[in-house]
Amino acid sequence: MKRLLLVVLTSGWLAACSTVPEPVTHSEVDDRAIAAQQQRLEQREQWRLKGQMALFDLREDNRHGVYVDWFSSASTLSMRFSHPLRGTLARLHQQDGLAVLTDEDGREFRAESAEQLLLEYFQMDLPITVINSIVMGKQLPGMIDTHYQLRQHEQQQLALLSDFVMIAADQLWRAQLRDYTMVDGTFMPHSIDLTTDAWRLKLKVSTWSF
Repeated sequence: MKRLLLVVLTSGWLAACSTVPEPVTHSEVDDRAIAAQQQRLEQREQWRLKGQMALFDLREDNRHGVYVDWFSSASTLSMRFSHPLRGTLARLHQQDGLAVLTDEDGREFRAESAEQLLLEYFQMDLPITVINSIVMGKQLPGMIDTHYQLRQHEQQQLALLSDFVMIAADQLWRAQLRDYTMVDGTFMPHSIDLTTDAWRLKLKVSTWSF
């Protein structure tokens, strides 16, 4: 049932990112710079990203990779997983209290949420709804040990979420967000690395759109 993630990932895009300024701690950042960036993100009511995703099952020492086309709005979460030769491997869609995953053979799996669906059918305890916000660089309640990258834009200082620790799905998650670039007036991360004792998720974004 894990055909969703059966493509072995090449290692090239997992290489270390280019050197960036050392992130600074929350105590070193003006709260107005944090708020300024977060306000820009809140204005993005819907977004779409395309890129490559790798999921490492650290308990079983397995790694899997896919291309992902990810759409999010206030009411909808949609993810298409694919391979350049095999085409679509699976689609995950969540809306109005129903999550549906359709695999490459057309079989459907349903649950009330994406988290519940992945846990029940694929034994993946991944907090997709939380990750859906994290990939944007949003700051969420419960984040601690936060660090930021400082950028200037239009004579305003912005603090971009760079590192943090938080508990989600009863797991302690450690995160790094890197490779921020400007997309239609908003700095967006293009490299996201999330790790627990059980899982590691790496996302390399090729394009963001709003």
